[in-house]
Amino acid sequence: MTGHNTSDSNQTVLGVLMLDTHFPRPVGDIGNPDSFNHPVIYSRIPGAVVSAIVTGDRLPDDLVELFVGHACALEKAGATVIATSCGFLYPVQARLQASVGVRVVTSALCMLPALRNKLGPDAPIGILTFDAARLSPHHIPDDGPVIIEGLVPSDHLFRVIADDLMELDQQQARRNVTDAIDRLKTREPQLSAVVLECTNLPPYRDNIMENNGFSIFDIHDAINHLQNDDKM
Repeated sequence: MTGHNTSDSNQTVLGVLMLDTHFPRPVGDIGNPDSFNHPVIYSRIPGAVVSAIVTGDRLPDDLVELFVGHACALEKAGATVIATSCGFLYPVQARLQASVGVRVVTSALCMLPALRNKLGPDAPIGILTFDAARLSPHHIPDDGPVIIEGLVPSDHLFRVIADDLMELDQQQARRNVTDAIDRLKTREPQLSAVVLECTNLPPYRDNIMENNGFSIFDIHDAINHLQNDDKM
């Protein structure tokens, strides 16, 4: 377990359940402590590699219990809110929340019900994900129109994440993300909002927002939403 603790009971201390990965994490990524203006404690889950978590199948109970144990340890270490480094963990949101006495936000996808309530039942909401082929209905807490687009396996950023590579070309990654958002806009020109499922996408948020008329929501927004009495 790495990071910082604090004795100030009024200060946010973010605990992050990290996948068992080592690829670079630029500022904006939840795995980079410089992405936050408050203390962060990281806890890496052994064996929680990308291929084990990014799946349309139900996660094995023993793996879920590993996350539960680490969540409890983060709470004991002083975390006042707990998040994860992968939006595909949304299906274990209820299990993790039940295991600790602090608030949990597993994924930016947690924001979908509030967004749907705000935007209306017919508003098209985009989801930009790491792997659209594996993002299943049980990952998506919304019954309204959602349009899912993802990186493609040949993308540099996809390969860095999937293969846990140690070098990241930010220019190529930026281009991969903007290409994905362009595909999403082509499929649905009337997007009301876009949720970034993948916690590795926020470093490119400014590029996504350029010349686009929709709102962007990521894991940082989900954490802030939770901390502000769930008011949007």
